[in-house]
Amino acid sequence: MVVATDPGRLDGLLAIAEPLARRPAREVILVRLLRDDAELAGSNAALSEHRQALAQRGVTSRVAAYTTGEPGADVVRLATEHDVDLTLLDAESGLLESGRPNQDLRTVLARAPCDVGVLSWTGELAAGPIVTPFGGAEHDWAAIEVAAWLAQSLETTLRLLGTEANPALGRRDASRLLARASLLVQQVVGITTEPVLVRAGGAGVLEASRDARLLVVGLSDRWRTDGIGHTRMAVGLGAEVPALFVRRGLRPGGVAPNETLTRFTWTLGSERILPASP
Repeated sequence: MVVATDPGRLDGLLAIAEPLARRPAREVILVRLLRDDAELAGSNAALSEHRQALAQRGVTSRVAAYTTGEPGADVVRLATEHDVDLTLLDAESGLLESGRPNQDLRTVLARAPCDVGVLSWTGELAAGPIVTPFGGAEHDWAAIEVAAWLAQSLETTLRLLGTEANPALGRRDASRLLARASLLVQQVVGITTEPVLVRAGGAGVLEASRDARLLVVGLSDRWRTDGIGHTRMAVGLGAEVPALFVRRGLRPGGVAPNETLTRFTWTLGSERILPASP
């Protein structure tokens, strides 16, 4: 499901949703939630044009536009009623500057049963790999799954970033973790990955993603108390490509170790490339 608060960002969201809807075939639901009923007719007409364009490209979609005083609650309601796998939203103004989701986004992140992706739109989806910093934390598994399906559909590389060794702290590099993730991605999605070791923190992620098409980042496990966190804010603000921040849903996912009891809970905290806290 695609929900655009800014109609100018709908094309950016569809650049992610459309390839995800192709392999395997899925339906796209396009939604505009409006504050002013004067926008209703124009918004519905614009969505209908997008629906026709998607149909011409072989993608099935449905559209809806209506007014609401509680857009966050309505996103949750729609995702639940229509058994949505992934909800894509555009980042509200100021999210990366403050690092704190507004009330509507907090409602979606806290209550939506599906995976949620929040797009920070800083450029076009050009050629290049899909890049994901991966440390095995809870929301990293949702991020890697979205990234893997995108890379497969777009026929591009999935680049997984892990931390270099830090002998001073007694930490080995994350190559073993990246290899385990790659085996799962190959099993479920059918593509190989490109492992890249970088120094911990935002600077290493930015350096390794300059040639990316899209940067897909799992939210902090502590987003409720800490927001996005300083490192993820720095990555989002400094990235030269669009960044998609992903929060896992409640359903079991395909890309996760077999011993996971609930979705994406397995973790090796010492090998995280981005900290769980800011």
